Amino acid sequence: MSKNVMSRRGFLKSTAILGASIASAGSLAGCAPSKSEGEEITWDKEVDVLVVGSGTAAIAAIAAKDAGAESVLIIEKAPAFGGTSALSGGILWLPQNYVMKEAGLEDNREDAYLYMKTLSEGMSTDELINAFLDYSPLLPEWLRDKFGISWGLSWVNDYYQLPGYRQEGRSIHAVVDNEDLNGSGMWKKLHEVCDNLGIEVMVDTPGKKLITNAAGEVIGVYAESNGKGMNIFARKGVILGTGGFDHNKDMRTHFLRGPIYISNAAPTNTGDGHLMGMAIGADLRNMSESWGLPSFPLDEETLKGEVDWFYFRGKPGAVVVNKYGERIGNESSAYDPFQRSFYYWDSGKLEWRNIPAFWICDTSYAEHNFFPGSNYQMGVVPDWVVKADSLEELCGNLGIDFQGLESTLAIFNENAKNGVDPIWHRGESFFDKNIFGDPSRPDLKNPSLAPVEIAPFYGAKYLPGTCGTNGGLRINGNAQVIDVWGQPIPRLYAVGNTSGSVMGAGYAGAGGTVGSGCVFGMIAGLHVIGLESLQL
Repeated sequence: MSKNVMSRRGFLKSTAILGASIASAGSLAGCAPSKSEGEEITWDKEVDVLVVGSGTAAIAAIAAKDAGAESVLIIEKAPAFGGTSALSGGILWLPQNYVMKEAGLEDNREDAYLYMKTLSEGMSTDELINAFLDYSPLLPEWLRDKFGISWGLSWVNDYYQLPGYRQEGRSIHAVVDNEDLNGSGMWKKLHEVCDNLGIEVMVDTPGKKLITNAAGEVIGVYAESNGKGMNIFARKGVILGTGGFDHNKDMRTHFLRGPIYISNAAPTNTGDGHLMGMAIGADLRNMSESWGLPSFPLDEETLKGEVDWFYFRGKPGAVVVNKYGERIGNESSAYDPFQRSFYYWDSGKLEWRNIPAFWICDTSYAEHNFFPGSNYQMGVVPDWVVKADSLEELCGNLGIDFQGLESTLAIFNENAKNGVDPIWHRGESFFDKNIFGDPSRPDLKNPSLAPVEIAPFYGAKYLPGTCGTNGGLRINGNAQVIDVWGQPIPRLYAVGNTSGSVMGAGYAGAGGTVGSGCVFGMIAGLHVIGLESLQL
């Protein structure tokens, strides 16, 4: 069946993205499947493009409708629109974006490619990276020019100081009517865009099963809504964007590189899209990975906790240690790199040596910084943070080896007074100093380092968490799902955390998950409208 395949540049020129119109879905030649499963199904709805999920997949729906699809439907498992994306900070990591250029910040494709290639640790492909770099500059311009969503610089450094790194970062955030939007604000705006374009949105409607015809094409989805099953026919294709598998205990246990105790992902992220794709032979990628986000546990059974983006772990006067009192890494590194510090398997004791870990601080920290769980109110210490008059008492209450911690701090404190950390190199990078440093403390030789020595002391358990798993269905540069034999599954796409991320094992910078999801949403929406329409 013809798929009207074109080069990416040629296809973009033919779409509304660059201001030109394309042929509408109605003008494409219809092609009915031969004797098939689909002919025996009673269809409850019929649309051109069906999108399952309303997070970054919402961009796929908007791109498809804007580029010519007559009818687009979004079905969303949750009662609200936006998924985990609406719970985010609303920041997108997008190389070579126009906002950087207007601010006089240099970026180029070669550096962006090198940076992504290195941080992905071989768990991405040139095809995916190049597709991402092709579209990342176009996405914010399209949303600005078509839908009035402007952008501002977020000024957050790239997370890994690797070749191609940008000190000022490549992260931007949405601005509408001169108001900076977080995730909830941005996805409220995207919901309005969907309404204005005539994209139907059905919440409380989980997708359950992909429907294929005799030719192996995905022609629809079996879903449930208001307690009733429904079959939705998709003339052009189905785009899966159901999020990750954070809240599926079996999948976490059997796929991730180590345990995860906290997640701020939407509770509906139970791997639905993964399972639907796997059921028809989809291949998987990067299933051992997640967007690491160390956190303070509040309820480990339900994955609830106080997530630690940048505010607590690496501030002067604080350290993170294991139960043996040993520091486990550079506390001032970004959350995703630091997450890896947990996964050290002790082959002698046969345990994760750094799980659990413990965050410890002294009074010098308390005098200058917020506590976790304080809602960013100075001086407020939540009841789950342990307070003690001595380090020995604190260790006894938390279950830390006192002699081990005493030895660790004897070395750390002396180095901190001199502004150095030769063991974990804390305070050496611009990121450490800019994000975790305290420039208001002229008493410090290094704004990231202060000794932990002034009583009383405070501490809390500290565990690996995530803001989303980032392994999923294997896709190509068009966001098409690939089967276990390396071939595209016709008319099936995956985006966001339902797909194996272009970032591979890394997290490029603030908004790496939302930026990559939106870009591949755009790619999927544009590609699907180039397919010939099936007819019932």
